[in-house]
Amino acid sequence: MFSPRGSKALALFVFLFVYGLFATPAKTLLLNEADDNSHLCLYVGDLVSIKLVSNPTTGYSWGKPENVAHLKLISAQSEKGSTDRIGAAGFQVFSLKAMEADESKLVLSYARPFEKNTPPARTFHLSITIEARPGSK
Repeated sequence: MFSPRGSKALALFVFLFVYGLFATPAKTLLLNEADDNSHLCLYVGDLVSIKLVSNPTTGYSWGKPENVAHLKLISAQSEKGSTDRIGAAGFQVFSLKAMEADESKLVLSYARPFEKNTPPARTFHLSITIEARPGSK
């Protein structure tokens, strides 16, 4: 025979189990140059971290993301490369969070900020579909 306390515990277990089947935890996607021109499908709350080779000693850097509708820039950081040599390349890392369901395009440009009328040396493009997280309101 079940006690009332045991029945409550069983009901809680069943609820958490069923909730766990349908609740999707936020994920973090790690991208690099190989993901240029990709299409991502994200849920609201998911994070995207983009790590791109950069060498600021040449005057070039990746500018802040353009066209980031529906995404929030969480951070933009520089990281050292694998060597401490002067002039060695490192990385720039951009972290973004999907904020609302919709379509978005993200563009990063690698350019010299002081060369105003010169096209970027490289660009990085993402097409992003953001959907509401299953089980969310």
